[in-house]
Amino acid sequence: MVGVNRAAAAARGAVVLAALVAAGAAPGLAVAPGYVQPAPVAALLAGWSAAAVLVTALLRSRLGPVAALAAGLPLAFGGVAVLVAAVPGPRDDLWWGTVDAVAHSGARILTTSLPTAVAADTLALPSLGVWLAGAASVLAVRAGSPLTALLCPLVALAGAAVLNGPDIRPAYYPAALFALAAVVLLAAAADSSPGPGGGAGPAGTGAAVAPITARRTRSGRIAGALPRALSLSAVLALVAGLTAYVGPLALYGAPIRPADPRAAVVPPEEDTAAVSPLSYLAGWSAEPGRRLLRVTSDQPTELRWVTLSDFDGVTWLPAGRYRASSQVLPEPEHEVPPGRPRRVTVDVEELPGHWLPAAGLPRRVEGTPVAFEPASATLRTRSGAAAGLHYRVVGSAPEYREPDLKQAGEPDLEEFAEYLELPAGAPEEIERIAEAYGDGTPYERANRLAGHLRANYGFAPEAPGGHGYANLAELLVPPHEQGGGGTSGQFASAFALLARASGLPSRVVVGFGKGTAIDGGDSRLIRSGDAVAWGEVYLKGVGWAPFDVTPGDPKRNGADTGSEAGAGGGSGGQAGAGAAQQEGGFLRITGTPLDVAYAWEFAGRSGAGAATAVVLAALVAGVLRGVRRGVRLGARDPRRRLAGAWWELRDGLRLAGAAPRPADTVTDVLARSDGLLPPPGGGRREWALGRALNAMAFVPPQERADRVGAAEAAAASAEVRAYTAALRRRAGRGRRLLWWVDPRPLFWRRR
Repeated sequence: MVGVNRAAAAARGAVVLAALVAAGAAPGLAVAPGYVQPAPVAALLAGWSAAAVLVTALLRSRLGPVAALAAGLPLAFGGVAVLVAAVPGPRDDLWWGTVDAVAHSGARILTTSLPTAVAADTLALPSLGVWLAGAASVLAVRAGSPLTALLCPLVALAGAAVLNGPDIRPAYYPAALFALAAVVLLAAAADSSPGPGGGAGPAGTGAAVAPITARRTRSGRIAGALPRALSLSAVLALVAGLTAYVGPLALYGAPIRPADPRAAVVPPEEDTAAVSPLSYLAGWSAEPGRRLLRVTSDQPTELRWVTLSDFDGVTWLPAGRYRASSQVLPEPEHEVPPGRPRRVTVDVEELPGHWLPAAGLPRRVEGTPVAFEPASATLRTRSGAAAGLHYRVVGSAPEYREPDLKQAGEPDLEEFAEYLELPAGAPEEIERIAEAYGDGTPYERANRLAGHLRANYGFAPEAPGGHGYANLAELLVPPHEQGGGGTSGQFASAFALLARASGLPSRVVVGFGKGTAIDGGDSRLIRSGDAVAWGEVYLKGVGWAPFDVTPGDPKRNGADTGSEAGAGGGSGGQAGAGAAQQEGGFLRITGTPLDVAYAWEFAGRSGAGAATAVVLAALVAGVLRGVRRGVRLGARDPRRRLAGAWWELRDGLRLAGAAPRPADTVTDVLARSDGLLPPPGGGRREWALGRALNAMAFVPPQERADRVGAAEAAAASAEVRAYTAALRRRAGRGRRLLWWVDPRPLFWRRR
């Protein structure tokens, strides 16, 4: 008999250890999708969880809790040292690299754009967090507190969800794993019992995990342990399902999305605003033969260099803060049409500044550490200048279609306020031209402005540099008059400012044309004469649409937009239409939302689509009802709080099957409430809600403030909470289970 008890205790201890490993692995599995290589990261962090649980359990069998935790930490830091050797971060020497990874891991993660690179300094924090969660759960189980043991990995799981931000898909599988582990652990807790005399139980249990509970068990209770465990498991299985599918939907499927912690952290960076990239164009136009880049690609392609959105009246400068990025760049933020992939290898020779040219919308960069500005999709070196670098870029060149552009709507002016700013002192011609071409759809307005610049001016590479108000005052002429010549940068600046004056968000982009083929292969040389600037306008439903606004043959200044652009050069009405086919520009794209659609897809693959849809619908109803209940019973205004308590009481009566009649007074409803659930001792309750509502209805206004205030509203709210909770407990089993997720109260009319 003793041997059987020992074997059962050993088996139970193994089950508890497995449940702790699974619960501790859930945070690692949840945070792994935020990395470039999620599968290896998930395997690594799951291994850390197993090591933490097993090592701590072994140490705890011989040491006290504090000593066991302290003795395991050197092994955890040793694991970080192994990471430094395998995937080094900024410092690859073992000792200082380990110190740097531990000290700066959190800051590196928050100042790096998603997906995160796989390196020691970005893995140290999740690894140590998983270790501490696993170790703490073992110590909590040994102390006889299984709920506390679950709390440790649960906090880590919540931290992983927050760390990944709102753009990573909700962790359905890790949440399901944690819920299953919780069921197993709590079922084992319900089935466990101490040995004779309330001791440590049969030998073998303490070798891994001490008894989970310390309740004294009578001889007859052992026979009923299995049914109790099964009953508890059934209830917890329901909780597990709700946790796995409903919890992530509540966080990510609701209109209010969780905040990204990276948005609150300002990443450090070197100064990039020394000279505006637009200022180089005048000198390059006068000296077009300088070698800048060597580009190798399977087909000739234009390059995007820098996006400029801040204008101070004198010059255009880049905006935003750059974040260190992995090889895989973050998802774009705004709409973008589909496009063809572009793969280029770039050798920088003489390019000034930190910025790195890319083909279209860059998606992946290899060969050099980079930083990325997500609003404009501009690349720069993580440190140092761009000259002398060799790197590879994979991008996408969107294709703009005329029907989509014509149907584009007006953008949200508040959202794009920074792209509409016009500093004081603008030349009067800007307002006059914008007014003359200010009718029609957003695309039509932008098209006419581009056509005006291409049709009434000339390209003059020898023109004096400058693209501020003073230079544009000399360049621009009234509408329908012929003007002089200017540079590519001046026309791009003029177009962006004219668009802003017309109510269109705009910015300036500097890039390079296709260059000249060399060596008879796929390599092309980009010279200073290939540099070009163009304007972009944001069109709702399309995104940032590029417009070639430089007069003359666009090939002359590096912006080959195709035959349509060239053909439209002399027509004011159609000049900008060629931009619809421009391959050199790019647009942003909105990330795929993850909410009910994803949950349905997941459930459909598992063969439980209908059941999951019901669970999700119940969750949505529960969340909405919970929010409404909180608003009703927690309102600051006493009158609104009393009204909310009144409607919560009526809803509770209807859910209990005793709906008030439309003609019932306050006294009638309260009497019905007392009859349905009499107070302890019988009789009737002294309803604070009834006194307050009757005072509001019958007491003169000048005396009402003394009878109905915050204290009375708080008392009424509290008594309604207590009454509806007691009413639910008295209801049948079916009503109790569906009480808080029943969607009907959301549609009940106030009567």
